[in-house]
Amino acid sequence: MEAVAQNFRQARMELKTTSQMKEMLGRAAALDGLDLTSFVLGPAIEKARKVLSEHASITLARQGQLALVQLLQAQNQPTQTMQDLMALPDFAVRKP
Repeated sequence: MEAVAQNFRQARMELKTTSQMKEMLGRAAALDGLDLTSFVLGPAIEKARKVLSEHASITLARQGQLALVQLLQAQNQPTQTMQDLMALPDFAVRKP
């Protein structure tokens, strides 16, 4: 986790806490062989990755999966609004 903290040393974060809590975190970090930054950021980064991953994927129950397949397989005709949109002229391509 030391490598994780060193990669982000350019960006600064400030945390407010009590002296007792800071001391406790510092002692725990030392016992784990980490500096305070690595000790605090390591679990926070793991949690952030988990939260981002969970929000990046869509999970559907069986009923939702079936409904999605039916919608994707349906041969619906385009709406008038979609036909109007498709009838618009293409944008001119700008040359660099």
